[in-house]
Amino acid sequence: MSALVRPALPEDAPRMALLDAGASLWPWRESQYLRCCATAEDSAERALLLEVDAVLQGFVVYAREFDDGSIYNIVVADTARRQGFGLRLLQAAVDAMVASGARRCLLEVRKSNSAARKLYEQMGFHVDGMRRNYYPLPTGREDAVLMSLDL
Repeated sequence: MSALVRPALPEDAPRMALLDAGASLWPWRESQYLRCCATAEDSAERALLLEVDAVLQGFVVYAREFDDGSIYNIVVADTARRQGFGLRLLQAAVDAMVASGARRCLLEVRKSNSAARKLYEQMGFHVDGMRRNYYPLPTGREDAVLMSLDL
């Protein structure tokens, strides 16, 4: 098994959208993924893919603006979870932010997403606050936990 993390290319957007559709009740559209797969150096949004034997198993979308980086989305295929791929993607995005001069990484996560929160805490992120009623649910809304990591 050969796992590879690489920058996403425009032709990867459909696969990213398909993987997200299988993992989320509110997946991003292909056009949103296409924007972060841009090859232009001045593009603020970026994405990294994790492939195992050329099969997409996960990805991370992140951005850098001024001194801050932000994690926008991490998706790992259901069949590939609990193998360290989320941690590997998160570390690769943080490393890219550090290399570009970011001093802090920000993210928000559903309050109910205990697996993701544990992953972020494992990387050293700490809770900064909450956004009440931020994420949609089938019946109502859910709080977002705001987290950050000094780089």
